[in-house]
Amino acid sequence: MIAKLRADRGSGAGVVYVPGIDGTGELLLGTAARLEEDFRLLRFHYLAEGEASPATDSYANLAASIAEGVRVRGMERCVVVCESFGGAVGLQLALDHPQLVRGLIVVNSFAHYPSPNRLAWSMRLAPHLPRSLFNFGRRWLAPRSLFGHRREADAVARFRALPGAFFDAGYIRRLAMIAELDLRPRLREVAQPVALYASSSDRIVPSTTSMAALHAALPDSTLEVIEGAGHMVLPLSDEPWPERVREMVERAL
Repeated sequence: MIAKLRADRGSGAGVVYVPGIDGTGELLLGTAARLEEDFRLLRFHYLAEGEASPATDSYANLAASIAEGVRVRGMERCVVVCESFGGAVGLQLALDHPQLVRGLIVVNSFAHYPSPNRLAWSMRLAPHLPRSLFNFGRRWLAPRSLFGHRREADAVARFRALPGAFFDAGYIRRLAMIAELDLRPRLREVAQPVALYASSSDRIVPSTTSMAALHAALPDSTLEVIEGAGHMVLPLSDEPWPERVREMVERAL
C-alpha cells in the first residue's frame, strides 16, 4: 500500500489531505475548492496494486510515500488534514517525518481501533458483496449513515456523483492494517500541535471516545466535538474548515 498524489491546486501555505479508508482522496467534496482559495492543497490517494504489494502494507510506508510526494512537489512545511483511517497515517507522518509537518488536523480517527470483532466481520463479508448491492447501498444508505443528521443536499449530491471505492482487495488490506494498528505507545512523541475534531453522531468510528483518548495522550492538542455531525464532517459547508486550517497555520508558527 502506497500513497500517490491525486491533485495539487491552489496557492499559499501548504496543506496535505490524507483520506480515510475509501482511499480515493475525493471525499473532501466541496471543501477542497474552499481550501484551494487560500492554501496550496495536495490531495493523496492510496494504491494497492503493482508496486504496492501486500508487503508494503503499513502505516509507515503510507507516511513515507506521502512524505516523498510532498518533497517532490517542493513543499517544505505543511498542515496535514487527515480523517478516519488517514488519521493514523497523519500521526505516523508527524512521527517519522517531523520536518515536513507543521501541524495536524485529525478528524474522527483513532490510534487503535477498539472493535476488533467488527473489523473481522467486515473483512469476512466485504469480498462477497455484489457490486450491484454496493452501488445501491452507497447511493441510498451510505449518505444517511455517513453524514448523520446534518446531511447537506449539495454534499450528498456530490457524494452520489462519485463512483466510490468498491470493497476490493485494497479496501480489505486497509481493514487488515487497522486491525494491526496501535500507535498509543508513541503518541507522546508527537511534538507538533494537533487539532482534534470528533463528530457526536459518528456511526462508523466511536469518535468521541477515541478522540478523547488521543487528546489525553498527545502533548499539544485541542479537542472539539462537532454536534449532530456524522463520520463525514469535512464536506459540510457550514463548518469553518478554512478558518480552522488558518488557525493551525498560525498556531504552528
